[in-house]
Amino acid sequence: MKIRAVIIDDEPLARQVIREFLHSHPEVEIAGETGNPVQALEIIRLENPDLLFLDIQMPEMNGFELLDQLSHPPTIIFCTAYDEFAIKAFEANAIDYLLKPFDQERFDRALEKARQFILGETPAPQMDRLLSYLTQQKQSMRFLVKKGNRMVAISPGELLWAEAQEDYSMLHTEKGNFLVSRTLQELEKRLSGSGFWRIHRSALVNGQAIKEIHPWSSGRYLLILKNGDRVESSKSGAQLIRKMLL
Repeated sequence: MKIRAVIIDDEPLARQVIREFLHSHPEVEIAGETGNPVQALEIIRLENPDLLFLDIQMPEMNGFELLDQLSHPPTIIFCTAYDEFAIKAFEANAIDYLLKPFDQERFDRALEKARQFILGETPAPQMDRLLSYLTQQKQSMRFLVKKGNRMVAISPGELLWAEAQEDYSMLHTEKGNFLVSRTLQELEKRLSGSGFWRIHRSALVNGQAIKEIHPWSSGRYLLILKNGDRVESSKSGAQLIRKMLL
């Protein structure tokens, strides 16, 4: 029996990884792929797939909102860089949850679980199995970035500061700089409570990465980070810095 799958992820590289991992699974036929959730709904309606590889964080609507539009969703394998959605993913009856970046072995295990479920050989996973999985993983929130032709994950502790670039953000780390398709406002919300300071409308700084703070012009501050980067605060950012230093 052929398993017909649709890949839904707004990151082209993430879709490419899944396609490559599927090369060793001739029993799976790719019925469609897209990075647009609205287009994904049309593909699902037309193709009636057995399996979705579904990202969670996407523009226009997220993976859960997409599933809410389906009266009879197919089997789901969620693929995401954020483990905070895992419980909700399994509440949505996902057969498995792949935390990016995953390797071929982990992908194969998820696909085998999906195959057995689609063929009626196993029941849907239970919540206690999910909780056991999360305990074993012990993964924290990570950002998925492109490095050459592969994906790597950056933890909040590795992020020195983030710089707004229109609808994107540049992540500055000691390993290099990476452009991600998230606004600085989205990053600030996701990093809330992790020790990051929004010192400028264009700059979000990891408080642990600050090496020196110097008074600057017009009541602002100049921050020197441990990698040597220099980041200026705004006046409102200076008020936050004084508050954090008290």
